[in-house]
Amino acid sequence: MDFSVAPVFMPGPRPDPILGWRGALLPFAADPLGFLCDLYQRYGPLAAVTRHPPAMLFAFGPKYNRRILSDAVTFENNPSLALPMREDSALARIGNGLLAMNGETHRRQRRMMMPSFHRRHVAGYRDTMVAMIDRALDRWQTENPLDIAREMQQITLAVALQTLFSLDAGPEAQALGNLFEQSLAINFSPLDTFVPIDVPGTAYHRLARLAEQIETRVRALIDQRRALGESHQDVLATLIAVRDEDGQALSDDELIGQTYTLFAAGHETSSNALTWALLLLEQHPQVLADLHDELQTELHGDAPSLEQLARLPLLDRVVQEVLRLMPPASVLVRRTATATRLGCYELPADTTIFLSPFVTHRIPELYAAPQTFNPARWEQIDPSPYEYLPFGAGPRMCIGTTFALMEIKLVLARIIQRFRLEFPAGTRIDPELPLTLRPRGGMRMQVRPQDRAFRAGRVQGGIRRVLDLPPAE
Repeated sequence: MDFSVAPVFMPGPRPDPILGWRGALLPFAADPLGFLCDLYQRYGPLAAVTRHPPAMLFAFGPKYNRRILSDAVTFENNPSLALPMREDSALARIGNGLLAMNGETHRRQRRMMMPSFHRRHVAGYRDTMVAMIDRALDRWQTENPLDIAREMQQITLAVALQTLFSLDAGPEAQALGNLFEQSLAINFSPLDTFVPIDVPGTAYHRLARLAEQIETRVRALIDQRRALGESHQDVLATLIAVRDEDGQALSDDELIGQTYTLFAAGHETSSNALTWALLLLEQHPQVLADLHDELQTELHGDAPSLEQLARLPLLDRVVQEVLRLMPPASVLVRRTATATRLGCYELPADTTIFLSPFVTHRIPELYAAPQTFNPARWEQIDPSPYEYLPFGAGPRMCIGTTFALMEIKLVLARIIQRFRLEFPAGTRIDPELPLTLRPRGGMRMQVRPQDRAFRAGRVQGGIRRVLDLPPAE
């Protein structure tokens, strides 16, 4: 660490005299969204939770989003927040994807992966997505309550397994999907890995064993793809075939890390975005009625084609507004690779910086009535990439953005065409942010046939602190 630069003395909460910065972050762990909003309200766009190197601070708003996210050399991914692990372990290999990389390694592999997510390539997944969505919805039984958060996870899981690995609903897909989901459940629960000791009985030990099983199965899929040649056009096949400027392919270890990262990022974020979309639409019946009218007029009950998706402006505005209010990646983390300047402050190397799309999207100067769900606002506004960043921004922006948006729109369209979802009276919803923004304990909704009897259910809980919803009766 570089201590040649003076310590950071910027406004912020007073460190705990015993626990230091860890004490200052305890409220963040208890109520991340409340902590972030309160920090911005109290201290403005920059707030420190330490007074001495290595510094830890929060930066809010488009000015600092641009400064930090546009410079991936100075402000790199923060490896110090990753779980400690042996370099030669399966756990290290499955976790070594784009999100964990910096520098030339990141640039090289991102360039190699980009063709898999080009708009023309992603368009080829439309039929697969519709088939997976309709298969899942065919199992829904009206008049029964469902955990909609879990249902969205199952849909995005099926889409991910099919588009990544060409795995349909069979034993192999089920086995690999279960392994992925079990590992993500531990990874996305910081308390489970608070003590990262690889001894039997610990969550970390279970995670390490899951990683070994995942690696074995993905290596077998890589071998199968190579043997089959070009008969498959899934993401794995594309990544196997790609070459860099020097003619080098991704190694098997690199393929394992990238496919696991793609699965984790796409599956978790898309399912959470869909869950929040269904909540917001149920709570705003007029918007839902207008959206249903748009879908019926354009689609007549059919699944939208790519051309029709472009002719559904309200669906597009609804998705934009959902991702503004409830961005799954509500917090981004960077560290300074070298000493640098941020605003009027000198930062030493190894300073950890938290940014928040969640807070940026609630700045009143950028968005009027920022906690109100108002898709119509997108008819008048055109925010910059650093004012609206549900998928990040700059050279590390999510490469799966086009894929995710198409999936989210297709799922919403098919659900709204077929079903009306409503909250049982007194439903409690509390957002939590272990790594991505999701409802704690799931989100149960009653499934009805699509009868257009749209009305807002009574919703209680912490969701009312971050959204302006109809009054709970």
